Amino acid sequence: MKHHLLLLITLSCLFPLQSQVRFTDASDQLFFQEITSGVAIGVADMNGDSLDDIIRLDDTRRLRIDYQQADAVQFAGKSHNTLFGTQWSLCIGDANNDGYNDIFTGGIYNGLKVLLATDQGTSYLSQVYSNPEIFLQASNFVDINQDGMLDIFACHDDGLSVVLRNQGNGQYAFDTTLIQAVSTVPSDNSGNYGSVWTDFDNDLDLDLYISKCREGVGEPEDGRRLNLLFRNEGDGTWSEITDSVGLQPRAQSWAADFADIDNDGDLDCFIINHDKPSQLFLNNGNHEFIDISQDINLNPLISPSFPGIQCKFADFDNNGFVDLFITSTGSQHVLLLNEGNLDFTAISDSLAAPKRIQSAAIGDLNNDGFLDIVAGFANGFNQPSATHDRLYLNEGNDNRYLKVLLQGTASNRNAVGARLNCYGPWGIQVREVRSGEGYGVMHSFTQHFGLGSAEQIDSVVIYWPSGIIA
Repeated sequence: MKHHLLLLITLSCLFPLQSQVRFTDASDQLFFQEITSGVAIGVADMNGDSLDDIIRLDDTRRLRIDYQQADAVQFAGKSHNTLFGTQWSLCIGDANNDGYNDIFTGGIYNGLKVLLATDQGTSYLSQVYSNPEIFLQASNFVDINQDGMLDIFACHDDGLSVVLRNQGNGQYAFDTTLIQAVSTVPSDNSGNYGSVWTDFDNDLDLDLYISKCREGVGEPEDGRRLNLLFRNEGDGTWSEITDSVGLQPRAQSWAADFADIDNDGDLDCFIINHDKPSQLFLNNGNHEFIDISQDINLNPLISPSFPGIQCKFADFDNNGFVDLFITSTGSQHVLLLNEGNLDFTAISDSLAAPKRIQSAAIGDLNNDGFLDIVAGFANGFNQPSATHDRLYLNEGNDNRYLKVLLQGTASNRNAVGARLNCYGPWGIQVREVRSGEGYGVMHSFTQHFGLGSAEQIDSVVIYWPSGIIA
């Protein structure tokens, strides 16, 4: 079966420029300007026009969507469902492969909610799954059993994380056979905060990394706070290998992200910790990780963000290297620009006040080829504050870019689990299609590559979840 992709590319620069990035507060362009989201925020195309929209839960319970318009700077908007309880997590995907994205959310023992799009994405039908009840933290749509339908992985704060298997029509059933994310050190399996499905070992199947944190547990070897990396063995079985690959921080960890920071074709890792400094790990090429935090003097650069909440690698200045954005419950968020050669520069004044963004989702929200940020400001770790959400548009520069939006046919419709390698003067840029990242947020499905001053790319190779390579 064929797969489809949308390529959006501009070649507008005549001369290379130094990396730079600044953002403009464009919140007045939002349709809903007085929303307070808490933590759960999303960016995805919700009406099938290939433009990134903004998905938020006002006061953590009222679904509001701002729809990007192709011919106007102002967003259109629509109010949708009001949900029971407070929601702590959000991920988006096409659960029934009908061409319109659906929503998964939930919170503190108030049911896991799948909102199925109806009427071409103009309304949503709510389904609540409540047996077993869980305290939801991070969540992901992901095709665990490779049947072309998106399953759901749900992190449980108070016990073993759960999986909902897609029954083929957007209806779900709890299924413990797909994966059991059991602690290596025996425990009650609680403390599951952030989950990332990523192909860390380049073998073209998805592995699972879980950041663990358990309040009041101070013993570093307690299984409730030991991070977990489950390697997919390709035969329906999983091996827990966190220690052997060097990704066990022995800390209260909140979230993690995987990306290729040095364009050598393998994925590196950043982990947010709360009782010790956060860490940046370099993949040595043999799928083992080396902590380079001290080597690059990382902690002085990111200390204003301590303790961090969300982290995301993305190329904000289009120079061909992924940058690192960290949100915070501390004094301020931090943006590290990646200049190549493992050289990072902290940018402290690129976003307007307030300085402490607590949660953020990323996508191209004015379709100009530069990545933008929709930001939320919470009390504590999750509850909405009095500060309204804000939209920060990237002012851009003259660097070029490539955007790729995949549409699966043999694979799941969103191509979640696909890997893209973009070859050019920079080496290899790697991107993965994911649904749900960090601590319960959703970033755009459109894969974004900065090209710097390059006038062309050599090639893009797509590794589809179905096994097709194109």
